Amino acid sequence: MNDRYDSIREPYQQRILSADSHILEQPDLWTSRMDTKWRDRAPRIESLDETGDYFVIDGMRPRPLAFEGPMADLKAEGIEIPKPKGYRYDESIRPGCYDPDERMKDQDIDGVAGELIYPGLGLFMALAPDPDYQLAACQTYNNWLAEFCGAYPQRLKGMAILPTVGDLGAAADETERAQKLGLTGVTLPVVVPDRPYNLAEWDTLWERLQALKMPCALHVGGGQETFGRFRGPGAGAIIVCGGRFDFNITLQQVIWGGAPERFPTMKWVLTEGGIGWIAAALEYADQQWSVGAEWMEPRLPQPPSFYFKRNFAATFEDDRAGVLTRDFVHADTLLWGSDYPHTEGVWPFSRKQIAYDFAGIADADTRKMVHDNAVSIFGFPAN
Repeated sequence: MNDRYDSIREPYQQRILSADSHILEQPDLWTSRMDTKWRDRAPRIESLDETGDYFVIDGMRPRPLAFEGPMADLKAEGIEIPKPKGYRYDESIRPGCYDPDERMKDQDIDGVAGELIYPGLGLFMALAPDPDYQLAACQTYNNWLAEFCGAYPQRLKGMAILPTVGDLGAAADETERAQKLGLTGVTLPVVVPDRPYNLAEWDTLWERLQALKMPCALHVGGGQETFGRFRGPGAGAIIVCGGRFDFNITLQQVIWGGAPERFPTMKWVLTEGGIGWIAAALEYADQQWSVGAEWMEPRLPQPPSFYFKRNFAATFEDDRAGVLTRDFVHADTLLWGSDYPHTEGVWPFSRKQIAYDFAGIADADTRKMVHDNAVSIFGFPAN
């Protein structure tokens, strides 16, 4: 399974920071902490049948636990992933997914100095249709996340989740509350089908984030139901592989909608979408800008690549092709992440993975992508 590392003579030796890592909430996080009016509908992890444990959120089809953490130990042992279902939380989740003391041990196993923390079940909160339910669930999670990261604030930086339905003023207010809790930034789903990011109604949130100097991650998954999106042979792989390119649509929405022009110091981070596609997407967008800038509305005074380099960053865990395009998109915009403890993550082989992906790359560029950019964007200590 890890044969690619056989050619690695020496793992990467310098300090590294993960710009994309996750927790996995304990099954009773919301049922024990959320306001009592929501308890019977609260987000939870439960066993529905003999096929294992599932994420359950009001309004969402139950989602198997499998891809959000149970497979980490299998990968660490070099075992091929045998099935997508049938995993139990109590039997297969590493304590580092929810216990900050245990998380430090897992960071040390991987040789990681710090991690930007994203949710597990919380990623899918945007699928809940009730605005009040969604806000209450986000607040409950953000309170817990502040406690988790507060145990080791120099090594754990938390990204709050926000409601995406209802009044976006509530999302802006939750952003401010999250900052007071000590959280570093916010995360939204990369796709919100009923509220695309080119709409000016998002300005309420962008304006608050810019004022607070908080980055906004647009993270893969969670904003749209994946089951049934594709059918027939290979549907699962199509969802996983094709879904990565949802990021290009979102990138185009934010840029062509004019948000970076209106909010010049705002930072959006395309998270867990890979980076190899970005150079081609920007080159094509610049071509269209050069021939259509006079009639495209709103008219952008600068080409799309200008806004990407100024206002965006993007993360990857395993993307040799993307690393090779760094000169087109600027190494300052790219960040490595381990994606602990997910199926496609590289824990506990992060240093070998970096050595593999960055073979032949200038040390200065490598250090930017695996360390320095996380310091400058998310406020990790430099040493």
